[in-house]
Amino acid sequence: MYKYIILTLALCFSPLVSRAQSDVIGLYLNWQRDPARTMTINWVNLYEHTTTNVFYRRSGTTNWLAARGTRMVATPSVLQVRRVELTELAPGADYEFIIGDVAPADDKNLQRFRTMPVRLSRPARFVTGGDTMHNREMVDAMNRRAGRLDPDFALIGGDLAYADGRNATRWLDWLQSWTQHARGAKGRLIPLVVGIGNHEVRGGYGGKIPDDAPYFYRFFALPEGRAHYALDFGTYLSLLVLDSGHTQPIAGAQAEWLERSLAGRTEQQFVFACYHWPAYGTTKAPKDLLPCEHPRSKEIQQQWIPHFERYGVTAVFENDHHNYKRTHPLRNHRRDDENGIVYLGDGAWGVTPRTVPEPGAAWYLAHAEPRRHLFHVTLHPEGHTLIEAVDAAGEVFDRLELQQSRTHPTTP
Repeated sequence: MYKYIILTLALCFSPLVSRAQSDVIGLYLNWQRDPARTMTINWVNLYEHTTTNVFYRRSGTTNWLAARGTRMVATPSVLQVRRVELTELAPGADYEFIIGDVAPADDKNLQRFRTMPVRLSRPARFVTGGDTMHNREMVDAMNRRAGRLDPDFALIGGDLAYADGRNATRWLDWLQSWTQHARGAKGRLIPLVVGIGNHEVRGGYGGKIPDDAPYFYRFFALPEGRAHYALDFGTYLSLLVLDSGHTQPIAGAQAEWLERSLAGRTEQQFVFACYHWPAYGTTKAPKDLLPCEHPRSKEIQQQWIPHFERYGVTAVFENDHHNYKRTHPLRNHRRDDENGIVYLGDGAWGVTPRTVPEPGAAWYLAHAEPRRHLFHVTLHPEGHTLIEAVDAAGEVFDRLELQQSRTHPTTP
């Protein structure tokens, strides 16, 4: 019965128009390694005996190259995930591709992507947020806004489809929305960098393992095969994506990995951390306490933040609480306008916002409001960062400028 429900829902979707791609439900990109020289193409359909082949070429050239990928079933559903990793690509270049067994005879129905540069010779831009889909109307609106900003990539900090490790039909909705609406100029596909949240997991928190988040681990080819990983863009940008207690404990091996990863990236111009549950949140407060005093928040403050402060990060992106947030610069759990780190959040891409503390009630909050949004981040070659908060209507309602790439590392 479940299989036929999935099939009926899939056939209601508008497929990609190419004959070779006509059974594709979702098409999306991500990186397993070097964003300047590789790209991983993923697509999802229902049929076991369809192609895993892609033809691709650099834009402006005529010769097609062929690549063959892999297939897996996103159990417990019947959804089929195809994946092709393209390697030895040119940095900072536009490419076009098509799914199929025969090279295309014309330029119709081609898909497009762009590799990242090796050096930051131009501003690099990305969008970020989390908690993306309470319903299709909300996620469609923000995905369209993301596409209109034409970023280099999107960083999503967990709670994508709200499928709870069980509901494949919500992933069908999410994949269709991203495929249709999250497109840049000329229909360019925007690559995804994804983190895990509690709604990816059966049970959400505490003692869970990757098998408890089957769709997340099957739909996305993660750089290190797990939900905490580093992704390096030349010598100008590193993203450290963390698992805030969903399929890996906050403390122990993950915290040790974080320290090693930051210690090895002190020469990077920009370094951002991203995870789901916030250290400095806006809601879900224990009784008579501030949100930052939640036990899980305190654990992040104890296990991760000392490493952020010792080795230096540009800023931190948090999620889960369904509001807009910008903290004061913080260091040693207090405001430090000279040497502190700003924490941005709180995961309200495509969800109904909650409430926030009254102004001044939470000492660490500089700006908080219940508004759906994404962050639009621009990294300038000269070393400064512009971070704009943008709502679904396109209004820039808050702005943060960081004049140096990152906080200065300190000795223990």
